[in-house]
Formats: sequence, structure tokens, C-alpha cells
Amino acid sequence: MTKLYKLFALAGFAMIANAAYAQSTVNPMPTVNDNWRFSASINAWAPASQTTDSKADRSFSSSNSIDQNINAAGPMAMFTLEAHKGNWGVMGDLVYWQSKFNGGSSDTRYIRGADTSFYAGYSGSLTQTMFTGAATYTALNTPSIYLDGLLGARYISSTIALSDARQLDRNGNVLVAHAGNPSRVNYTTDPILGFKGRARIMDSSWFVPFYADAGKGPGSNNGTWQASLGVGDAFSWGEVALVYRAMGFHLKDTSGSSNWTNAGPQLSATINF
Repeated sequence: MTKLYKLFALAGFAMIANAAYAQSTVNPMPTVNDNWRFSASINAWAPASQTTDSKADRSFSSSNSIDQNINAAGPMAMFTLEAHKGNWGVMGDLVYWQSKFNGGSSDTRYIRGADTSFYAGYSGSLTQTMFTGAATYTALNTPSIYLDGLLGARYISSTIALSDARQLDRNGNVLVAHAGNPSRVNYTTDPILGFKGRARIMDSSWFVPFYADAGKGPGSNNGTWQASLGVGDAFSWGEVALVYRAMGFHLKDTSGSSNWTNAGPQLSATINF
């Protein structure tokens, strides 16, 4: 079992222990009034990744398991900031990671060339940046349900580089056995519309956090979506939550398109102030 899985298990145990032994119940629902309230979250997201690169009627798919992404992980930053005053608020969420992969023939990655060819390789690197910024408005605030609507935008940048790649024709046949170190950068900024909130479990400190958004960018096919659902526990200083988070985006340019999906568990620690 990986260290991250152990961390998830330890967090779950801590949440259960807090619920069992806490002498006073912390209300996990936000207090909406004219005072400013802020929160800062540090996130540990461990997704599996799936990408499909397409040119005309030909496509190739690559995938990374959660274990592969953890073992290949390099520098990363994942955090969320929120500020609210009354029913209005703003939020920003950043996901940034770098990874290097060095697998076998079953771990082939593909990228599109600038012409009609594809490239395939077993080794290389991946860098992704996904920043979501939005204005929020509290649409529902009851003792058991809290719901914010949100309107904003998501910036996405994805760079993949292969080492000692093979150049393929549109049918997957090898044209050049050692075609150098090709790379490809895709990026877009898409407007998004969505909602987020939480539901309190009974009258306890436990709650169910939820989030969903979707957007469509410039051009006919650029687009993005994101969703998460899980369970959290509130403390006097903030909260801890374990959710399943998924994000997808479609990037199109003059030579073809790329479809990305990242999905997996995320552990978050939030400080409220």
C-alpha cells in the first residue's frame, strides 16, 4: 500500500475518532452574515489519468493509474482559497503537478505532431496546471443544506514531452524508430457555471461536501467539467474532508484534439478564519 493510501486511511480513522470522542459537536454549516469569513485548504489529490489524442478519424489513448501517478510525482501545489461577505463570495482553486514516467511497452504515451503523424514513447514528462476562479452567491442556507451558485472561468495548461520517441503514421505504423524528443503544449481558458455546498449529517459535525461545474470555451469543441463528492468532519479550527474528485477537459487546435480525464481520491485540510 502506498504512503498516500496510508494517509487517507489515517485521516479516515482520525475523523471517526473525533466523532466518537468529541465532547461538543461543532456545527459544520457556514454562518452567513455581513462579517467577512475566509477559508484556506491544502489538498492532496491522487487521480488516475486518461488521455485520448485525435487527428481526423484516427486516435490513440494513454492512461496512468493512481499508483503510476504517485510514483512519478514531482513538484506539485494544490490549494483552495475562499472569501465571503454576506451572500457573496469569491473562490480560487489551483491544481499544479509535474511527473516523470519511465515505463515499459504497456505504458506507451502518445502525442500529436504538428503534421499528420503521431509520436509514441515510454519515457517522458507531464506538467499540468488547472486554475479555477469564480464569484459565488449563496442560494440556499438552512440548518441542514448550504448551497452556493458559482460563475467563473478555468485556465488549463497541459504539456507532455516524450524521450526517444517513435514517429507513427496515421495507422500506427512506425515511420521513424528514433524521432528525438517531441513535446506538445495545449492550453485554454473556459467560462464555467456550477454549484457547490454541503449537507449536514443528522445534527453531527459530519457533512457531505459536493461540487459540480461545466463550461465551454472558444471554438467548437473546447470544454471542461469538474465534480466531487465525499464526507467531511468539522473541528473548532476548520475541517478535514475526503472526496472523490474528477475533472475533464477537451483541448482542440488546428492539428487535432486531446481529451483528458483526471479522477481519484482527494484529502483536504481546511482552516477557517
